[in-house]
Amino acid sequence: MRNTSLPAGGARFGILAVLFLGLSLLLTPLAGAQSTPVPGTETIRTISVSGTGTVLIDPDTARLDLGVVSNNESLEVAQTEVSEGLASITTILTDAGIAPEDIATTSYTVYPVPEYDRDGNYVGIERYEVSSGFSIVVRDIESVGTVLDAAVEAGANNVWGIRFYVDDPSSAATQARALAVEDARAKADELATASGMVVTNVVSITETSAPPPMPLQYDLGRGGADMVASEQAASVPVSPGQSEVRVDLQITFEIEQAAG
Repeated sequence: MRNTSLPAGGARFGILAVLFLGLSLLLTPLAGAQSTPVPGTETIRTISVSGTGTVLIDPDTARLDLGVVSNNESLEVAQTEVSEGLASITTILTDAGIAPEDIATTSYTVYPVPEYDRDGNYVGIERYEVSSGFSIVVRDIESVGTVLDAAVEAGANNVWGIRFYVDDPSSAATQARALAVEDARAKADELATASGMVVTNVVSITETSAPPPMPLQYDLGRGGADMVASEQAASVPVSPGQSEVRVDLQITFEIEQAAG
């Protein structure tokens, strides 16, 4: 009689194979059930549009960018002249009501001006140009012209420009956001109606830009100081104009088929 019994290792292999086959048969229906969509669920239809809101406001603050420049064969003399000019300007402005923290030095440079002979060979240093730039924040916008006159008379011989802006644009930004939402909703309604849909809900809102109001700048250039300091010149006329606060939004709306 033939011995048909399996070795111990073979018996274990056979048992494992049977168990694996049985487990696979049990898991197959479960896997199929997971891939079947849940009845009653629908894909949400959406539409994304951009919206822009713009508000014009009157600026309430100004920044003057001025400077003192001195040219002299002596570096020490040039530096002294610039320092004395800055001190005189600071005193005049603080006496005029400008807060010390609203007067700030923005630059200080020393430039040796070279000298060359007729053949283009370097001879040495002809003179030194020392300059210092500073800014003045004027919170009483009606006094900008007066402050500019006083600074020039005190020694500012470089006037680069004036910038007008709103110190706190938060209220205007709130208005601009509301306008941006209205703009986006109007666009969404228009597109939805054209495609036979209606807007039903807001899915998301993203603020893509809400910058502070862009300052309006008036550039007087290097010749500005001489013009202001002229005995015949009247007080500098200043027109602040208006600043713009703009908010851009990206809004996604939920839409559905229109009834009827």
